[in-house]
Amino acid sequence: MNQTQLIEQLSAAGVDTEKAISRFMGNQDLFISFIRKLPTYMKFDEMRTYLEQQNEEYFYMAVHNLKGTAGNLGVQSIFECAQAILVEFRTSNFQHSQKLNDLLSEAEAESKQLSKILIEYEQKVEDWTWNAILY
Repeated sequence: MNQTQLIEQLSAAGVDTEKAISRFMGNQDLFISFIRKLPTYMKFDEMRTYLEQQNEEYFYMAVHNLKGTAGNLGVQSIFECAQAILVEFRTSNFQHSQKLNDLLSEAEAESKQLSKILIEYEQKVEDWTWNAILY
């Protein structure tokens, strides 16, 4: 998979790549370097741990980072889920923890296809790198 194919697959998965790339001053390479890091912000297990521990600071920070990163990268579905989590959290703190957990599950489900695309791309990049070194 090359960069053009990656952009096409991201667009097909609902990522607003045109808008996101424009945020990176039209620099597609820069956009790709950032979206490749997105899975590091999708730490749903950690968010659930913070939710279970009722750790306000870490829970809020993790969800807020996910929201900001997803928004800047044009991943509207994850951005909207994270926004809903933050609205619920700001309204009720941990009083509706099951609802927060359900919203986290929704965000995680939205992230599956995107993660699959990015992991496949990473594997191709790694293969290219090894081929370049060996040959």
